[in-house]
Amino acid sequence: MKTTRTLLSVALLWAGLAQAGTVEVQFEHPDRYTDAGAQRDAAAVQAALRAILQALGTDRLPASQTLRVAITDVDLAGEIAPPTRRMQDVRVMGRTPDWPRISLRYALRDGDRVLAEGSEVVSDMAYLTRSTRPSGHASLPYEQRMLSDWFDARFMHAAH
Repeated sequence: MKTTRTLLSVALLWAGLAQAGTVEVQFEHPDRYTDAGAQRDAAAVQAALRAILQALGTDRLPASQTLRVAITDVDLAGEIAPPTRRMQDVRVMGRTPDWPRISLRYALRDGDRVLAEGSEVVSDMAYLTRSTRPSGHASLPYEQRMLSDWFDARFMHAAH
């Protein structure tokens, strides 16, 4: 029984390691982004977006593959409400247009071979009509769902 559990644990660990692709994220001219949070939050937004993309690569790409992403513009879901005396940097959802949009270029490689490349604007116009599940990036739940959907649509067929 103990041997079976040990073998099962090793198999699960090995299966988890089989998906361990790499994602490299660059932020080009972030000072020109449409909306990446208040200046003091720009670094946090970049860190969250980088973590989201790297987690997707680790979970969903084979270890031999590398995805390079250059983010050229960010427009987060919602908009910052004008500051009041008691509230600062409150993000308001539901106005039009306020859906999340991220402009980027990407290249998915397996060694020297290019599997997919391009540039596009990733967006989710229906972001308020779909539920978001709790995640490790609670500060950007709409962007996480949007990037996850985009990642699957672009790279899951090319990854294998």
